[in-house]
Formats: sequence, C-alpha cells, structure tokens
Amino acid sequence: MRVPLRLRLLALTAAGVTLAGGLAAAGDPAYAAPAEAANTCAQDTGQWGMLKGSQPVRTADTYQQPNNRVTDPSFYLPQQVVSSGQQWRFQYDTTVQGGSGTTARARVDVDWYATPSGDNSGYLGHQDGSWTALPVNSTSWTTLASTFTAPRGAVRANVLTELSASSVGTTWTGRNCDYRLADGTGEPPTDPPPTGGGDTAAERYGWGAPLSQWSDEFDYGSSSSPAVPDQAKWDLAGGGVNQCWPGHDDNGRRCDANSRVVGGVLRQTGDSDGDSGWLASKFGQRYGRWEARVRSQATSSDNGRQYHPLLILWPDSDRWPEDGEYDYLENSAPGEDCAEGFIHYPHDADAPVQQEFAQKCGVDLTQWHNIAVEWNSSHVRGYVDGVQWFDFSGGANSQRECIQCASSMHQTIQLDNFYGTGMQSAVYEVDWARVYPATATAAASAPSSNSL
Repeated sequence: MRVPLRLRLLALTAAGVTLAGGLAAAGDPAYAAPAEAANTCAQDTGQWGMLKGSQPVRTADTYQQPNNRVTDPSFYLPQQVVSSGQQWRFQYDTTVQGGSGTTARARVDVDWYATPSGDNSGYLGHQDGSWTALPVNSTSWTTLASTFTAPRGAVRANVLTELSASSVGTTWTGRNCDYRLADGTGEPPTDPPPTGGGDTAAERYGWGAPLSQWSDEFDYGSSSSPAVPDQAKWDLAGGGVNQCWPGHDDNGRRCDANSRVVGGVLRQTGDSDGDSGWLASKFGQRYGRWEARVRSQATSSDNGRQYHPLLILWPDSDRWPEDGEYDYLENSAPGEDCAEGFIHYPHDADAPVQQEFAQKCGVDLTQWHNIAVEWNSSHVRGYVDGVQWFDFSGGANSQRECIQCASSMHQTIQLDNFYGTGMQSAVYEVDWARVYPATATAAASAPSSNSL
C-alpha cells in the first residue's frame, strides 16, 4: 500500500526527526477539518503547511515557499469533511518564480480517510490530480484544480499539492483555495431527472433513437472471419486496409489490422511491439451525445509499459489545443478500477495545456460498462452506466474559452501507446458505439480525413 506523504512525515516527527517548517502534529489546529459545509476551504493560510521544501512565509491571503532547494516541493491545504460518492473539486490559485529557463508543473492530490481529523488510522488511499503546466515568472495567477470522487467509507479528504520544476530555487505561492462539490453549486451533485430506466444514459434520460447512419452496433464479423470496421462510418488507421501510421507522439504504430470486428464486437489489440488500434468516426457535430459499451484488459504480464484505452471527442479541424479535446474515458492501463476523464479547454496554442480531470472509482473496467458524454452549450457531462460522474461548464479566462465552447467534434476509439516498444499486450473491446444529436435540429458536418 502506498503510504501517504503526510503520514510518512508524521512518522518522522514521532521518531524525533526535525522537519524544516515544523510540521504540525495530527491534533494541531492546522489539521482541523473545516466545518461540514460546501466551499469550506478556509482562506486563513495558517491552515496551509509545508510537506517538502522551504520554510513557509504567510500573509493574510497568501502562502509561499520561497527559494526551494528541491525540485519537487509540496504542501498541504485545509482538510475537508466528505461523504462517500461525493465529487469534490479542490482548487487554488498559484504562481511560480524561478531562474531563466526554468519550467514547472503542479497538481492537486488527495489522501482519503475513514476517520475524522486527528485519527490517521483510517487511511483509504491516495489519488493524484492531473498535472498543469505553469508559466514561470508570470504576473498572472493560474488556477490549479482537479475533481475527485470520495471512495466508499470516506469521511475526510486531506488535500495536498505538488510542484515539479526543472531546477531548484523556485518560489512557489498559493492563495484563494476553493473547495466545491463538483456541480459548482455548493450542493451535493445530482443527476438530471431520469425519464426512464436502464443502465445507459440514453435510456435513462430519454435521448431517443441513435443516428443509425453514424452509430455502429458492430453486428458483423465472426471469430473465424474478422471484419474491417464499416468504412462508410469509420476512418481507418493508416488511411486504408492493412496500413499503419505513427502512434501517439510517434510511439509505436497505429495499424488498421489492430482494429477488427470479431463476433459482433470491435476488438482493438495492442501488441508487445507497439502496434495498436485506432478508429475515427467520419461524422462530426457541434454539440451532441455519444455512448459506447466497452471493456479492456491486459493479455500479458505487467512490465509497467501499459496501453491507454480511450474514448475521445476530437476536433474536426484537427486544431489542438485551439479547438479543445474531450477525453471522456482515458485510463493509464487496461482494466483499471477507476474510470478517468480529461476534458480540455479550447485555448491558445502557446498557453500551457489546460484541462479538467475526473475520476470515478469502483468501476471494474475489465467488465462491460456504458460510457457516455453529453455536450451542449451549457456543459460537458459524463456518465457511467447511466449515472453522472462529471459535469464541467464555464471556466473562460484570458488564455482559454469556456470548456464547452469547442468547435465541431467527432468520436475516436483508441488504444494508445505512450512508451514505444516492449509493451504489455492488451485488448480493448467495444460492443457498440452510438451517436445522438443534442437536439432534433443539431448542426452536423462530415469531416473528410481525421488524424490524431
């Protein structure tokens, strides 16, 4: 089991080791959980403290670790009382100063506990947020945020943050922490009122009939005679049958032969040599709903070089990051127990990558699950088996448009290679992939050739 950083530091103090900055004991007021209410992150920076790095300097509204002599400083923020299944967005504003040429990124993390403040016997686990690249020596503040789902039994979140810099000597400052339940209203997140039953978002919320011309039930192909995916609906890797082109970031290859319909199921394979599957829908639209029934698993022993199964809405323009990207399922290994998503803001090409992260644990991805996304002018909303698990909206600033303000998008199905060769082989299966308009009059386009 991974031991949380805060517990490791507490163990050091118990052993008589002195830590720079004087980490508080578990019962100290610095560890007191805020009152059980939404948006309880206290602005009193006395509740913020160093985990690793330089002695902190506090003002009434900022927390700073100046001239860190390590490249990976970290600190803690106030704790939060939670309930199992709640989705919490933990965020704060930050700046980084450093020497010429310094690069930096940071993220928000969380340790979950089944025990209240002062009792660390109930550690449940750790979750990492997504990294955000930070401009160094900027006069503007960057909002650092991630959304997490409280696991079963959780009553407390210990909110942490980490910096990763290319050199020592950084001065890292934070302010304006803000904790909110993920719908942003300060109330527990709720699904839209269901209109029907079933374990698909389409059934539960009355999306109507899928667009048959662009949806695919994969009800063709057999185990003895695998079929090429319907080329009236899908663009193939390499641009044609038995073709390949470079993989994600030139890691391995995306090959048409690694996507075949076998016995009524699309099967994408990731080989040990780095060849993997990829498909892109020929149909694009601005706003709409997409849902697919998927499962994945490794087919060889773990060597740490694992494929990433994804469901993506990719811009028809192929302009990234300017026109956004909605990875409504993206996992760092097949068959994980937590569904993850990365929803990218449309933003300037020269700005750091800006995205939101969502995670829903207790989802065994070796089994069939229905993964859906609904995108309209108000929000980007995700579902697992008909149950909402993320909902993002707004967020525009001087560097980016609102998160739902992307241009026309199309579906891609990918088994991505992040490493090259020597991969852990895997299979990613799709029982069906369905497309729905946002409304009966949704605008749509048919992009020509799609590459990612």
